[in-house]
Amino acid sequence: MRTSKISSFDFLLQLLDTYKDESEKCRRQGAYLGACVLLGSALEAGLLAMARSYPSEVRRSKTYLQRKSRGLNKWGLFDLLKLATELGWIPSRLSLDKTARSSRVSPHLARSRGDLGYFADIVREIRDMVHPGRYLRYWKGERVSRRYHKFCYTVTDQVFTSLYEKLESSIMRASVHSSAK
Repeated sequence: MRTSKISSFDFLLQLLDTYKDESEKCRRQGAYLGACVLLGSALEAGLLAMARSYPSEVRRSKTYLQRKSRGLNKWGLFDLLKLATELGWIPSRLSLDKTARSSRVSPHLARSRGDLGYFADIVREIRDMVHPGRYLRYWKGERVSRRYHKFCYTVTDQVFTSLYEKLESSIMRASVHSSAK
């Protein structure tokens, strides 16, 4: 990956692509835990790129106001998901201060409500299996299978679609605004 003299946004997009490519390599080899971890990392890179693209929206958010003492580049996936759901980049009804696991919302209810944020948070939880203590506490005895990878792939793809729609809408508005001048 080329890293010299490129913008942070471009670097994050390159990183996102690298994570997705590496995830696919893991999937082809049956290394589903690695594939899921890398998809979660791609999700984090995409959300960070998005947050850096909309600084004024981010600075007005409740999530930012609670975490501004830490620079945006130090935020984790949980923080970025909270931001994305708060700003409507990812459709969600999940409480901003709850994880999918602690929300007591059933996956069936979340699916019926179109709660993509709920499922993105589960991708985060699966990604966090890379930490042995978390794996032991929350997933003891659970093997990450092809089914988990398919879930993580589907959810991250839907999140990226939602983010791209936001970017596309912003570009279209800017284009209309600049042609009206």
